[in-house]
Amino acid sequence: LKLRATSKSVAPNQPAMASQSSLLAGMPPVTREMAAASCAMTATSVVFNPFDVVKTKLQTQNQLSKDASKRIYTGTLHCAKRCILEDGLVRGLWLPGLTASIMRDIVNGGIRMGGYAAAVRALHEQVPWGAPSGALAPTFGTRVLAGLLTGFTGAILANPTDVVKVRLMAEAGTVSGGVYVTGLYQGQPPSPGALVSMWRLASEEGIARGLFRGVGANCARAALVTSGQMSSYDQTKQFLAANPFGPFHHEGVRIGFSAFVSGLVAASVAAPVDLVRSRVMDDARGSGVGGSSAKYGGAMDCVIRTIRAEGPLALWKGWAPSYLRLGPHFMVSLPLLEFLRSHLFGLKPL
Repeated sequence: LKLRATSKSVAPNQPAMASQSSLLAGMPPVTREMAAASCAMTATSVVFNPFDVVKTKLQTQNQLSKDASKRIYTGTLHCAKRCILEDGLVRGLWLPGLTASIMRDIVNGGIRMGGYAAAVRALHEQVPWGAPSGALAPTFGTRVLAGLLTGFTGAILANPTDVVKVRLMAEAGTVSGGVYVTGLYQGQPPSPGALVSMWRLASEEGIARGLFRGVGANCARAALVTSGQMSSYDQTKQFLAANPFGPFHHEGVRIGFSAFVSGLVAASVAAPVDLVRSRVMDDARGSGVGGSSAKYGGAMDCVIRTIRAEGPLALWKGWAPSYLRLGPHFMVSLPLLEFLRSHLFGLKPL
């Protein structure tokens, strides 16, 4: 009797599992790759959003000035501590820009990481140093190029969500009497939610000056991050698989270490353009149509003026929180992506 009851309870689940499997099997491989990447990147971004908030605040404070006395935050730990004390952990660090960040990673994460494998395959068949020359496997140059292309494409499409995310994170604080009483924008009214902010950007500042403000710096950052992240991840994992030693005989260890290396590479190569992107996107807040009060004339103007006013090392402001976000982010998102690809979406590992 117990055996019969068990079989009856399991049987109804079998059609559901079969239908789910057939549904995923009917999806094109590229669609499954992008869906897996969107899920992995979105889930990880929710966890590591506080690091993004701290990084953005450090990058956008006290611009074009070496006067340290004007800084509200003296460093990464001080910024995080002050935000928690003044605004609370959730409202001060976790919620700012979170909706915009999720919207961004559904689009950007899906394209730049989900489209990466397909781009590698396509480029390998076309580039002179790939399949036409007899190469059996994609080279490091092919992987770098694929990362540049998918990162660039994802950044263009997700730029409006990036602008809103940066502004909401930079201004975050406690509101009293209709204005901020803590944070970088004390005395100014808060912006509305992500979707309303996006609509207001388009209507008040225009498509080019509003929704696509800083698109050049954003595309450069995304291209560098993706190429550095994915090519170093692939290359490191490939090297360790060909030369296993010690704990690297285990696939999980190789994936984890490769993700660690990819975080270091991505954070280092993208730091300058990440700072420029944050400053340009946060620029001309409330200037209205035409951006008459903008500090910068564009990405290159921001680079030149930042170096002149603050020195070249200022381009690496926020590197620590940037790595604290990207490093652990990649160490979670890449293994999660590998798991989703192989166990849920029926795909091969990267």
